[in-house]
Amino acid sequence: MLTDNYHRQVSCTADAIDLNFWRQPEGITVPDDELRFLLIPDAVESAAIAELAGQIHQYQDQHRDSRDQITRALIVTMGGMLPGVLLYDHLVEGRKPDIPGIEFGTIGVSLYKGPGERYDKPLIQHGISIPISGETVLLVDDLGDLGGTMEFLTQYMQDSGAHKALNAVLYMKPAAKKRCCADFYFGETPQDTWIITPRERVETLVKRVPFWKEHGASQEECRRRLVDLIGYPVALVEQYLPEVYARP
Repeated sequence: MLTDNYHRQVSCTADAIDLNFWRQPEGITVPDDELRFLLIPDAVESAAIAELAGQIHQYQDQHRDSRDQITRALIVTMGGMLPGVLLYDHLVEGRKPDIPGIEFGTIGVSLYKGPGERYDKPLIQHGISIPISGETVLLVDDLGDLGGTMEFLTQYMQDSGAHKALNAVLYMKPAAKKRCCADFYFGETPQDTWIITPRERVETLVKRVPFWKEHGASQEECRRRLVDLIGYPVALVEQYLPEVYARP
């Protein structure tokens, strides 16, 4: 039943999205893989970000004329780029006229080499792009996995002179909630779930197909896993799978 609900939601039209399902979704298992995979459709991400923005609007209302009101937002690249751009529309263009604007910037950090493969510690790839000294900063990322990146960046903001650092992500996992829970988030997933956001469908395919191939999966079996099980668009799989599978 859960699998049926997942496939209905992955392929449904925007007006049929059940956000209650997406608040606590479980990914799909595939043979010979320890991870579960959760494909987030574009329309689901947009709807989830709108709800996340509502939480932040409420916070801004509650902190009028306070130093804790958010005045800066840093998009954490790469994961935070899509939610960050969507949040910009809500928080800058959609703010109330009497709420000060938020200046957006970026910070580059990397934790993952690929699905399930982590660096020993977060790597700063490029520094803070806007002044944050004395400001309340909102860090925007896609998810909290083990909590290490949020914990690291929160401390990094404070060490860089921020008055306060807050975190906004699309999804939280149990380990991250325990270690460094985001201040604003839309939903929760089990720890073993690999979340495939719209910005990383090709990346996940490119990095996971060789793993499946090494474990004996044929090209047709990889296609079945991507399309029939996980819910990938057929056109995307047909565009990339043959070349990726043929790589030595």
